[in-house]
Amino acid sequence: MQTGPRRRHQRARGQRRRVADRDARPRRARVLERHGEDGGMSERHTTPRTLLDVFFERVKVAPEAEAMRWLGPEGALCATTWAEWDAKARALASGLIEIGMAPGARVVVLSRTRVEWAWLDVAILMAGGISVPIFPSELPASCNRVLRDSGARVAIAENPWQLKKLLEADPALASELQLVLIDEEMTLATGAVMTSAEFGVSPHRVLTLDELEARGAARPGKQTERELAARIAATEPDGCATICYTPGTEGQEKGVMLTHENFAFTCHVLDQLLGLGPQDTQLLYLPLAQAFARLALWVGVRAGVPTAFARSYRTVFEDARTFQPTYLAGVPRLFEKTQEEVEAELLAAGGWTSLVAGWVVGNQKRDNTANEGVFARARRELGTRLVTRRLRDRFGGKLRFAFSGGAPLGVETARFFVAHGLPLLEGYGMVETCAATHINRLGDCGIGTVGRALPGVEFRLLEDGELCVRGKNVTPGYWGNRDETRKVLDDDGWFHTGDLAEVDDDGRLVITDRKRDIIVTANGKAIAPRPIAERLRADPLIGQVLIHGDRRTFITALVSLRRDPLMRFAEEHGLEGDYEALTRHPRVFAAVDMVVDRVNATLAPHEVIRKFAILQSEPTTEAGDLTPTLRLKRRVAAEKYKALLDSFYSEPF
Repeated sequence: MQTGPRRRHQRARGQRRRVADRDARPRRARVLERHGEDGGMSERHTTPRTLLDVFFERVKVAPEAEAMRWLGPEGALCATTWAEWDAKARALASGLIEIGMAPGARVVVLSRTRVEWAWLDVAILMAGGISVPIFPSELPASCNRVLRDSGARVAIAENPWQLKKLLEADPALASELQLVLIDEEMTLATGAVMTSAEFGVSPHRVLTLDELEARGAARPGKQTERELAARIAATEPDGCATICYTPGTEGQEKGVMLTHENFAFTCHVLDQLLGLGPQDTQLLYLPLAQAFARLALWVGVRAGVPTAFARSYRTVFEDARTFQPTYLAGVPRLFEKTQEEVEAELLAAGGWTSLVAGWVVGNQKRDNTANEGVFARARRELGTRLVTRRLRDRFGGKLRFAFSGGAPLGVETARFFVAHGLPLLEGYGMVETCAATHINRLGDCGIGTVGRALPGVEFRLLEDGELCVRGKNVTPGYWGNRDETRKVLDDDGWFHTGDLAEVDDDGRLVITDRKRDIIVTANGKAIAPRPIAERLRADPLIGQVLIHGDRRTFITALVSLRRDPLMRFAEEHGLEGDYEALTRHPRVFAAVDMVVDRVNATLAPHEVIRKFAILQSEPTTEAGDLTPTLRLKRRVAAEKYKALLDSFYSEPF
């Protein structure tokens, strides 16, 4: 089989919980197991009803305490208090009202994670709006779909580059938007300065964030206070707070509605479970377009934890040394990378350090050290102290624990962190469940599991092993998409996750497989494989396609070729040989490589196929590769070609 070379990144660049038509909902199946927790929490606070309750309580309790930290221009260390955040959000909310934002209006936010995102999150809620986050890596076509589906008429972009995406998406649609820029200009890698004026946008349609705030501050005092107070008072627990778009199995994004109650309940439960407080600091680097990151931000608000904003994923460790967090939330890839780099540094150090590091790395694979000798135990403890110091220093020296979510965590990585005194708490959740249904706790952590259900959250396993959950954290449905809602929410309020699970002997949940046809990479990116495969299959030469990458760091593919088109290609290019021989021919490989390149040019960076292989035989129903309708059985193919797929990630490009 021929394996493709390294792929290049291409520049292409209020709702009710119950709905009608019950017969279209998931069928009730006999439940094998059902679980839930109702207690275990001390009532330190009254349970909040809305996210604004969460925020205002924190401002009232500790107005002058530090709320956020970040690095400003030239690396200056900046901070703001809860009272200052409140004042900033009120001014921005008044500005949104001034430019015509009505209650219930959707507001798109297209930006990386930064302090202004947090200001805007509260401001949009205060003004009675619904935030609609878009990942900063999305392409114009995806932005267009979100704009159209959400019906947003206000869009906030981080900089001119992100603004350009919104304008390119659909000029007619973009002409109806009131646009706001967080940064008026940006410096490109070439040194050139980009501004919005380059795109021919009428200046009256583009405000800077400072101008938006100024408009709010300029409104008559009593009128502003009355209108803002009325919108805040009208906020209800079942009101939609945000719409988070996530890929559907057909590739079309679905807007997951999350209510004030969804977030307020989940924040309250996690605050009670984890015992966080103002003595802590969390480092936030995950994109706030991700429900997991938004939850982390709001749990911090509930607990009074200052949030430090990392500049980017690439600067996490540098920023950790600056802010010295006591905990952080991350995707598995961050922790895998940490393990890889710490081990590599120690093994490369030479001498006694390398020897001790080698002992530690070998010892990690042992589940039981009870029978080790005195010398082995002393050696292990010495190595553990050495690695622990390096590991803690990497995160600033004060890290107590970390959360892992967004994708499954490798057992070896979890063991590495726990063995060196840093509990890595894996949890489980989906956008539709406000990012959390289960979590491992400090002092109650089961490696290889996602822990126990949150108090107040029920779960059950159906006959086929599918996990269903019910609780105040569950979405009321998909925005404007009752058909998709009926597929996942049944009449009794159970959300069908599409994931298969089992409960271990200690009562912790273990996710065993994915029933949904969605890939989640090690970086937590959700990818619909079917549209990518269909784009490849649009070429006459390409037959069946397996898109692979669940829990992996990048996307790969296995491709079969259609026999008749392959033979015609051989005839046209003077090639000889049977089907198997032709699949190995360099000219055939080059032709497939061109198809992959062409498709890659239409994909977002995290969707790009980095490696591929051409299969030497056609999948058949007789061999069990295809369904009766001639669709590839993805799990069968993944198991059949496991060695080849694994080699994509173990061998260099």
